Amino acid sequence: MRNRIFMVILIVLVVGSVTALNILTGDKTGSREHSSLIPGQENSGGAAEVYDRKEGWGFVKSRQGKLPEVTAHQRDLVKKYDALFMGDNSKKQVTLTFDLGYEKEGLTPRILKILKENNVKASFFVTTHWIEKEPQLARQLISEGHVLGNHTVKHKSLPTLSDSEVKQEILGWEKIARDAAGYKIKYKYMRPPMGEYSERTLKLTRGLGYRTAFWSVAIKDWLPMGGPQEAIKGITAQLHNGAVVLLHGNSEDVVGGLDRIIKEIRKRGYGIVPIYKI
Repeated sequence: MRNRIFMVILIVLVVGSVTALNILTGDKTGSREHSSLIPGQENSGGAAEVYDRKEGWGFVKSRQGKLPEVTAHQRDLVKKYDALFMGDNSKKQVTLTFDLGYEKEGLTPRILKILKENNVKASFFVTTHWIEKEPQLARQLISEGHVLGNHTVKHKSLPTLSDSEVKQEILGWEKIARDAAGYKIKYKYMRPPMGEYSERTLKLTRGLGYRTAFWSVAIKDWLPMGGPQEAIKGITAQLHNGAVVLLHGNSEDVVGGLDRIIKEIRKRGYGIVPIYKI
């Protein structure tokens, strides 16, 4: 009986010691590829964790023409990896961008018609699912001078993926865009799914020749907003110099209000330019 008690105590002590050691040293299993872009920092603890920390894009919205606010950390990352948050804020101009993962009841043809009638060139960040389902629409928007933007293959959160998986999501999209839509990519912009990123994914994206495209004006248009007027009010209330406007192409409220949004933007003295001119 005494020997049995002694063995139980010994096992508890051994297990406890191993657990404590893992907590103190940090378990790096499976994360080495994530840390590999920081030479000599694979086991440095805090620095590697910050470098690989998942973040979500956000900002304090513009009001009455004032510039939106981001943190010093966000500004540093945008500058370091040449990401796009807003354009030249000395110029009174904006750019319109649309995110699309799937086509909803023919809304994209309506968007293209409105853009053409108003002589506006926009950017469409689409997944490969959309391209493969709508190759004719993809070719149409390309032929009409709009930018086809990379929104990855499967719309996964990039910071949760390994280096090789991130590259596959971005370069896999590029192959489909060429093969299915005949897209000759001149302007390489990538919008991270759900706006989620880390310093590691920003660096990987830049290394592949793409510029990460965030935004500085947004509304909750992925949900029903109560009518086009709400979309119009939401966008125009946030206008500022150099604005990168995020819209969702499967929002009926946005499409219903798009012509008015464009006219209101111009009425307030803003020019509307392609993303590569912002």
